[in-house]
Amino acid sequence: MEKKLLHLYDDVMNLYGEYANVAVLARYLRDLGFQVQVETLSLYEAKDISDYDFYYMGSGTERKQKLALTQLIQYREALTAACDEGKTMLFTGNSFELLGRTVTDAAGNSYEALGLADFTTVESKRRITGDCIMSFDGFPEPLVGFINKCSRTCGVKTPLFQTQMGFGNEVEGGAEGFRKNNCLGTHLTGPMLVKNPAMLKYVAKILLGGAYSDTVNYSYMEKSYATTISELRKRLELIKK
Repeated sequence: MEKKLLHLYDDVMNLYGEYANVAVLARYLRDLGFQVQVETLSLYEAKDISDYDFYYMGSGTERKQKLALTQLIQYREALTAACDEGKTMLFTGNSFELLGRTVTDAAGNSYEALGLADFTTVESKRRITGDCIMSFDGFPEPLVGFINKCSRTCGVKTPLFQTQMGFGNEVEGGAEGFRKNNCLGTHLTGPMLVKNPAMLKYVAKILLGGAYSDTVNYSYMEKSYATTISELRKRLELIKK
């Protein structure tokens, strides 16, 4: 059985090495015994994107985010249909903001986004950065990651995570990210599926549905995660004091 993965705008929305999210997912699926085809959609390229099992888009600078949006908007109908059909989608970093209704930059210019939900994002000149610990319903362990943004995203009714340490959609702590069916969005940047082996398995599980079998483990990822969550928990305890 073949699974087709599409990496959207890897040429401009790959600021923190997000290609690794697609690479590790493809490797995991192959190790489970599936054939995997990975394709990309580059800026100004036109193609039919309806026939994929997984869609991914990473983060970029604020300027490149708006540039990518000028091209992504033409695929609004296809991406909305993919979301409604329950296909697996992951948008990380500031690409997550493009799932909402509008993005407004620090100068007050408003850009129409995909409109998969009615939330809005407003940028400011203040940059928010820091390590994060996130909890996820049904997960036995929290997620770790890093956020680097200069925006607040308001009006998300179905968030993905709850923040234990770090910044949420609107404020320090609180809800973070967005979910609609199997479309997942988060401001977490970088190779989050490498940092969080449980999240890698979760994404694979919803992608494969009844065909999923948890028979592959990467010990180096498990060890790295254990070290990271241990250190972040120590830091969180110091913050609480």
